[in-house]
Amino acid sequence: MAQDQDPDQVHLRVAVAAGMVWLDLGDAAETVVRIDAKGWQSVRDGVPVLFRRTGLTGALPNPQSASHASHASHNSYLSLGTFDPLWWHVNVTIADRPLVLACLIAALIDPESPHPILSLFGEQGTGKSTGCRRLVSLIDPSPVPLQKPPRDPEGWVTAAQGSWVVALDNLSTVPDWLSDSLCRAATGDGDVRRALYTDSDLAVFAFRRCIILNGIDVGALRGDLADRTLPINLDRIEESARLAERQLNERWTQDQPRIFGDLLSLAASLIKRLPSVRLASSPRMADFARILAAVDQILGTNGLIRFAERARTMAEDTLSSDPFIAAMAEARIEFHGKSADLLIKVTPDEQGWRPPRNWPKDPRMVTSLLRRNAPAMRKVGWVVEEGEDLHNNHAIWTVISPEIGRKLGSQDSQDSQGAKSGDVCTFALGRCWRPIHSSAASARSASYVCRATRQDQHDRRPSRNRRSERPVDQSTRQRRRPWALAEHSRGY
Repeated sequence: MAQDQDPDQVHLRVAVAAGMVWLDLGDAAETVVRIDAKGWQSVRDGVPVLFRRTGLTGALPNPQSASHASHASHNSYLSLGTFDPLWWHVNVTIADRPLVLACLIAALIDPESPHPILSLFGEQGTGKSTGCRRLVSLIDPSPVPLQKPPRDPEGWVTAAQGSWVVALDNLSTVPDWLSDSLCRAATGDGDVRRALYTDSDLAVFAFRRCIILNGIDVGALRGDLADRTLPINLDRIEESARLAERQLNERWTQDQPRIFGDLLSLAASLIKRLPSVRLASSPRMADFARILAAVDQILGTNGLIRFAERARTMAEDTLSSDPFIAAMAEARIEFHGKSADLLIKVTPDEQGWRPPRNWPKDPRMVTSLLRRNAPAMRKVGWVVEEGEDLHNNHAIWTVISPEIGRKLGSQDSQDSQGAKSGDVCTFALGRCWRPIHSSAASARSASYVCRATRQDQHDRRPSRNRRSERPVDQSTRQRRRPWALAEHSRGY
């Protein structure tokens, strides 16, 4: 009986089995495209996986390609110019085109790895919504290709459960709950609910999705979402070049099978090339970076360099929106100590100053802010290292601004080679410090830590509660920072 058999896994649009990729075209004939290093082929029999379809599953066209007659040719004809028909429909700047191609190929061949969140940004009239529709229809067509932003986490799970590619249209803001939901969906999300009409049965939702966003400006993103976001710029469309919607749709119906076939050919070439791809360093979304590097090798593009530039730009945008980090940057901070001391050092003492929105209210919020933004800060040149006071179990932070870091990096070799990552350092007050985690404190970062340690020994008098160098009236400090009185017991 069926209930005595082991359940079979079902897949949504894309699956990997027997060393090959299987793509469900979603048509009535149940056609599947098999992709491997030798090429691609449409088949209807011998498919080793099961696919499920939902109300959002549409049909892909029968693919066509210039090399369709010879799939074993490894598609040597491919170049960036091969996809000019795609760029006629999707108004992407030339520098960002390899990134879009890599996202499409990753969605076609790699359902088991995290995917970057492709984000199309541009002014009004740049074809953001049209571009999103075209990209969705190349991977996972749907009767509703663009969805409105969800109102709550449950609405998001419902929307994301039904399709492999989820496109959110006209996004203007990203609340914290949606930021977390997008991050989880890109890397792997799940939800557990009580099954309907039962008391104790559970309904389990587990999924990983390819996500596309579009909007004019969504504002600064949180660091974890910015790390996963791949922003794409769209060119401005001159009024003389605009076409009616009917003309665009007719042209797309004509071009889509050929574009889809060329994508499959590029996917097959990439599967063959991917095992030999090696990265000098692995950024966030390392699986996607390898695919992008393979696209660069096949098409002769510089997408990986552009990817790094976009990641740095997103990090800068994230940091510039935080008032506390902006204040540290303006002060060119060079700090080593507890988060309570850092909050005192950065907080202005001017009469009448009021903390802006999102300014940390206590040391715990400073610690949370640093941990959340440390990866983005390191991308733009900050030294951010978290250590531990072994005697008192306090978190000890080393925070050095990019300007100070560059200055320290140019000092004598004794300072730059004085420490190795993981060394236990002894500093003033008889305390010991060791790194917990970091950009593993490259030797250069570790030398900054030791330099800050020596500065503490030289400039600061022994005390169990080190403060900022600038004198502050104690009554003012207690009135404006009541949490500072209890910082010893809290251990920040």
